[in-house]
Amino acid sequence: MYAAVKPLSKYLRLKTVRIYDPIFTLHSKCTIVILLTCTFLLSAKQYFGEPILCLSSTKHTEYVQSYCWTMGTYILPLENDTIDASKPVPELALLEHQQQRLALNRSGMRALLANNEHYARIISIAEGVGPETRGVTKRMYLRYYQWVFMILLFQSLLFYFPSYLWKVWEGQRMEQLCCEIGDALILEDTYRMRLRMLTKYFRARFSAIHCCYAIKYAFCELLNLIISVLNFWLMDIIFNGFWHKYIHALAAIPVYDWNLWNLMTSRVFPKVAKCEMFIYGPSGSPNVLDILCVLPLNILNEKLFAVLYVWFLFIAMLAAINILYRLLLVCCPELRLQLLRTHLRGMPKAHVRQVLANAGYGDWFVLMSVSINVNPSLFRDLLEQLYAEHAMAAALVAANSKTADIQAGQDPDDDQDNGSTTSEGSLTTAPTAPALNLPVDTYYTESHV
Repeated sequence: MYAAVKPLSKYLRLKTVRIYDPIFTLHSKCTIVILLTCTFLLSAKQYFGEPILCLSSTKHTEYVQSYCWTMGTYILPLENDTIDASKPVPELALLEHQQQRLALNRSGMRALLANNEHYARIISIAEGVGPETRGVTKRMYLRYYQWVFMILLFQSLLFYFPSYLWKVWEGQRMEQLCCEIGDALILEDTYRMRLRMLTKYFRARFSAIHCCYAIKYAFCELLNLIISVLNFWLMDIIFNGFWHKYIHALAAIPVYDWNLWNLMTSRVFPKVAKCEMFIYGPSGSPNVLDILCVLPLNILNEKLFAVLYVWFLFIAMLAAINILYRLLLVCCPELRLQLLRTHLRGMPKAHVRQVLANAGYGDWFVLMSVSINVNPSLFRDLLEQLYAEHAMAAALVAANSKTADIQAGQDPDDDQDNGSTTSEGSLTTAPTAPALNLPVDTYYTESHV
């Protein structure tokens, strides 16, 4: 069994470059591994035996079992499936009083069963198996039994879809930006080369591309929530009211009420069921065979789906919280600033604010993704480079503005000192303006790199 499940552990290994946040990883990767593991367990006949065993009066046992497995079994549901087994049935006291007055012979028992079918099911051999009136008694067919492992496979594909979609949309952007610089120790040449490439990339300002990148990721997170809600609806239909019935079974676990556990789980995953089969006699008259079937796999199903019940609720709540968190990040620039500073220990807050001054949510999202996948020292140097560029750009703008004022004959310094502007002052300061208008690449080449 471990050999069959072992390849799934490779899927949970952390990649060198991470493109998912922890909640996305839980929703896609962990859920897929859990569902595929349950599928392998249910399909392992050598560990849990035959999926169905039937008892009937006919000698052709294998034929009967194949017929019931193919055509499906059924149980007799109670009129109120949410009945609490710990509380006595209101009619039970009256029926017990009637039973005391009846003779305990066959005719008396038949009269009792004919008098109240509900009480007859209570004293039947198992939950959902008992006497019935053909054409009158309600039946609940277990049509999911043959397809449980297929249902789990479909769920795994459903939860894998957002992950696959994001891989396609992401296009290995993070891997191209962050390769070779995620380790603690990096070669000096690699460090300088990758720092120069990242600086050049973020200097280019792909704001529209980054915005589209962040929107696609948010859509995949929303898709995770939609799939979780859709999964609730599908399971409730397939398993005959799974979500509102199984909550009573889970409530019995903390108090160790195993009678209530067996009663409530049997309404979703019955261990014993009925099967009806017609056999025609030599003259063409039909005979109805009442067959009792044992469903061994439901012993495993009830426990696996108890775990899945809790897990699906857990990841659905996480997906909803994650959507609210994403909306808060979009609406709150100050929160984005604080989150980015957690990866920039010691860097002044004013410097980070200056870098993010003209950056939108998409630029911040890409910066955060890079900070998770690169060396912390390199990321801080990257932000310092970007801050120096902003400072240099601001200085150039101020110098150009001052040059324009001087050429127009309006020197602010002379206005403050003398109240008038001389032409000699203009001629003196004019030649210094072109010296400040240096290319940004020359600045970095000589000063930083």
